[in-house]
Amino acid sequence: MLKSKNLMQIYKIGILFLAILSLSSCYLPVSFDTEIEISKHGLYNISFDGYIVDLNIYRGLSDKKLKEDTDEMKVKTDATIADFRRDKSIKSVLYYKQGAFKVKWVKSGDIIKTSQVIFLRRNENIFSITHDKKKEIITLKGKYFKNKDIERFERIGLTFRGVVRIKTKAKVITHNAQKVWNEGSSKFYGWRLRSMHDKPPLLIMSLG
Repeated sequence: MLKSKNLMQIYKIGILFLAILSLSSCYLPVSFDTEIEISKHGLYNISFDGYIVDLNIYRGLSDKKLKEDTDEMKVKTDATIADFRRDKSIKSVLYYKQGAFKVKWVKSGDIIKTSQVIFLRRNENIFSITHDKKKEIITLKGKYFKNKDIERFERIGLTFRGVVRIKTKAKVITHNAQKVWNEGSSKFYGWRLRSMHDKPPLLIMSLG
């Protein structure tokens, strides 16, 4: 029978394994420029241009289990590119280095009809737009990082930087933009994100 001390060690190892596992098959944007335009009628255009890291590849390179310019790396990067291209909104994707991929993603539509749009996908929610039919509001928000996840990312040397701009003529109820300015009849809301500790972008607008 295992002693309580041994059980505790096994438990701690299990928790560490689960923590690492929770980061697998996961993508993290590390540098990007995002622009969102949304009309008072719910029509939207979104563009993301930046670098997204495949955490599996990044960790493999960091642990020296993988090496750049090898057949094994090509197989892995080709698989990630194929995974990105499953999304029809991906306009271009190229492997850069250190597990990072240069990605261009563009999408447009009617949020009133679809109720929700997510970049990159439901289980990789980097930012989203949702429509609440009852309240007649549209919410745009970026990814929120938990402190424990931030610590894990920082521990393996990953940073997070990005610029987000939202353009609209609709009535904005609340927002946490760092900068607001007018261009013609449109208003812009801007964020410059320098780390995962920064508050994620949030903007709520009314269709009423």
